[in-house]
Amino acid sequence: MSTSIIKTLIFDKQVRLYLTNNTGLLNEIIPIHQEANHVIKATLANSLSVVSLLSATLKEKQRLSTTLLMSQPKNKMHIDVDAQGNLRGYANDHLLAQEPTSVKQLIGQKGSIRMIKSSNMNQFTGITDMPYQDIDKDFSHYFQQSEQTDTLFKTNIDWTKKNTIANSYGLYAQLLPQASKELLMYVGEAFDVLTSVLSKLSNMTETELAATLRKYFGEFSIIGYDEVQFFCDCSKEMFFGLLHAMNKGEIENQIQSGQPMPASCNICGKTYLFTTEELRTYLQEDGNG
Repeated sequence: MSTSIIKTLIFDKQVRLYLTNNTGLLNEIIPIHQEANHVIKATLANSLSVVSLLSATLKEKQRLSTTLLMSQPKNKMHIDVDAQGNLRGYANDHLLAQEPTSVKQLIGQKGSIRMIKSSNMNQFTGITDMPYQDIDKDFSHYFQQSEQTDTLFKTNIDWTKKNTIANSYGLYAQLLPQASKELLMYVGEAFDVLTSVLSKLSNMTETELAATLRKYFGEFSIIGYDEVQFFCDCSKEMFFGLLHAMNKGEIENQIQSGQPMPASCNICGKTYLFTTEELRTYLQEDGNG
């Protein structure tokens, strides 16, 4: 499902403001981790929402790879997006095995954000700590520290009693050169007021949106719309690499069982089956290698 990001300039072109309601998008990705602890699911959903907004800042062949490293080094979340709006993200197996009781506990005192923005042969890597142990605030902190740009992320996710997402929406705001920091503070304060607008953003007409933006942010202009969608490029061929991590005895036992061996993608949840004949062929080729 494709989700729209509305790109605007507000306060007479002093602030870049992007808005989205990405409920459908997150409802494609989060159910893949349905067995995960709710705190982990909520943190992943919040991070995906932030990075989905950042997709609208990318150009041409740029790609943004984001990793959240928790205080426990083996616990990580990975989120990737490109300039075409192809988004994917997941929590690694070590993290999925945890049972945190809060986001602060999950991130811990030594959490960090690492972002790699790449395009062809060029690559920029930025790393900052997560002093707030709060996804919105820590991503805002990243841009202030790593790129020296005053930036604000405000997202909200409403959960049902069954731990599914009822509504997800958010905004990304960034000061343009010479703009007053007070303008960014005002956008943050207006978020709660804008909740009713953002929660139904996908159903608003451009005229309705324009009236709302003008009411709260003065002179503005809509500069474009970008699309973001869930995308995973996994294939069965990619999973043949997993066989290299297994010893020969494990594969032989699987062949003797007569049952196909499953391999699941932790990004999209798709499961590929390796037949006993495919496993037998692999052993023969590996032996000849």
